[in-house]
Amino acid sequence: MTRTYVALDLELTGLDYRHDDIIEIGMVKFKGPEVLGTFSSPINSPLDLPYKIEQLVGISRDEIDRAPSLRSVQDRIVSFVGSLPVVGHSIAMDLRFLNRHGLLPGHAAIDTFELATIVLPGMQRYSLAHLAESLGIRMDQKHRALSDAIAAKDLFLALVDRVGQWDTDTLEGIARLSADTDWSLGDLFRQLASERRARQGISLLAESGTGTSAAYRTSLPAQKERRIPPLRRKPTITA
Repeated sequence: MTRTYVALDLELTGLDYRHDDIIEIGMVKFKGPEVLGTFSSPINSPLDLPYKIEQLVGISRDEIDRAPSLRSVQDRIVSFVGSLPVVGHSIAMDLRFLNRHGLLPGHAAIDTFELATIVLPGMQRYSLAHLAESLGIRMDQKHRALSDAIAAKDLFLALVDRVGQWDTDTLEGIARLSADTDWSLGDLFRQLASERRARQGISLLAESGTGTSAAYRTSLPAQKERRIPPLRRKPTITA
């Protein structure tokens, strides 16, 4: 993978973006397996914190009361993400919460839930925790924003690695069918197909000798240049 992404996860008071609030955000910027940076913060909310959410997430009411407001950290969020595509598990819901506050509107996003249903058909469940366990991905703290964002990053890379094992015709077919559509995963498949073509082009160059190294080329015996005289017209044509 040559592109940089930001994996994102939110913890919430509930699932209704019109009435519930964000209580924690976690993000990790990465390029392939390399982590380029992280951002994590609890978020203040005046809403009641349901007991089941407090127990599930492990965030106390006191921690929420002392946390910065979303408005006070929004510039840092926007700066961290920039124009990079975001990755997350059921990312559309997280983006709805952020969009309500004017953050990341219309941002390119990749849903690891949707990608997993394509790459790993037949799984019993597609929760982040179940997929992580099935693929041997470590989760330090379930239902904490940064830990879940890191797990989403690792899940994304594992799924992309699986796609990399597909045959070229399948990958090219999906890339071709997704052209001129607004399917959120279409750009990913087209990028992977383009990288596959580039690798195959390099391989073909190497096999043909065009891409041989300078050391190999200089080990060949020098060929003496032959000068061929130019052709001249004859005054008559003979059969």
